[in-house]
Amino acid sequence: MKTNLLILAVYLVCQFGGAAAPLTESTFTEVINDVSTLTPDGSATPSKMSVLLKAPDRVRTGSQSRAELMAADKTITRVGANTVFSFADQGRTLNLEKGNLLFHSPKGLGGGTIRSGGAAAAVLGTTLIVSSTIDDGFKVILLEGEGSVTLANGQSAVLHAGQMVYVLPGGTRFSPILDINLAKLVSGSLLINGFSHELSSLPFIFRAIHDQTAQLTSGSLTDTGRPADAYLFPPVPGNGLDAQEHGTYQVAIPAPITPSQIESLYGSGQANSGSPTPGSSGGSGLVPISNYQPGSNQPP
Repeated sequence: MKTNLLILAVYLVCQFGGAAAPLTESTFTEVINDVSTLTPDGSATPSKMSVLLKAPDRVRTGSQSRAELMAADKTITRVGANTVFSFADQGRTLNLEKGNLLFHSPKGLGGGTIRSGGAAAAVLGTTLIVSSTIDDGFKVILLEGEGSVTLANGQSAVLHAGQMVYVLPGGTRFSPILDINLAKLVSGSLLINGFSHELSSLPFIFRAIHDQTAQLTSGSLTDTGRPADAYLFPPVPGNGLDAQEHGTYQVAIPAPITPSQIESLYGSGQANSGSPTPGSSGGSGLVPISNYQPGSNQPP
């Protein structure tokens, strides 16, 4: 299994040929409740259906609010509640200042790069959710397809549908990959179900759910019933890892983390570099769960 997570880009793998057209603007296709467009001078106007959003203007959503935008190449951006994002004025980059968004770029029609804090995710031909964290990290949840994520320092891994991973605060390393219950996530996510029309990639997401459900039924996967965030210790607000898109569940116990992998996550020289120590406020806070037994109330 390969995952490539980039501090400067997370590349989601697909078959794609040719250069992608710039993604600097999209049209509002749905606006729900409190959605505003912010101009560089700080003025705000209510966002409206069929209006074009162009860089460098930003979108801001309030509580219980969301929006959908579509580019000319059918790339879809869905924005969750309490979110601020914008398109860059060149290339195919979305800047996620806070909150959550769903990004879908149809296979063969071009991808994009999502930046949040000090990290960025370049996506190509698949569907994912990105949630910012309070210390300039983010988590990526892959809903369908396959994706690679690569850090600027060369560390890499591959995400499959129903998996999530964090770019940790500081953006120089990432968490172990966590398997989630995709059916539970999809059923509870307003980024998928909170709009008047169906997401174009929903059939592919349903196929991924079907495949995972078959694994759960056969016993090759076991749902622990605990949120995946619970395995990032300490699982409390303030450590920079408790992202806002909730409803994710741990499904399968990942392989044990080797000492060399732990070293690559934490690094013996971090204390001298000013990075927080594992488990501290703002730190990595990861615990391997290879010894976790279903029904246990605590991670090991």
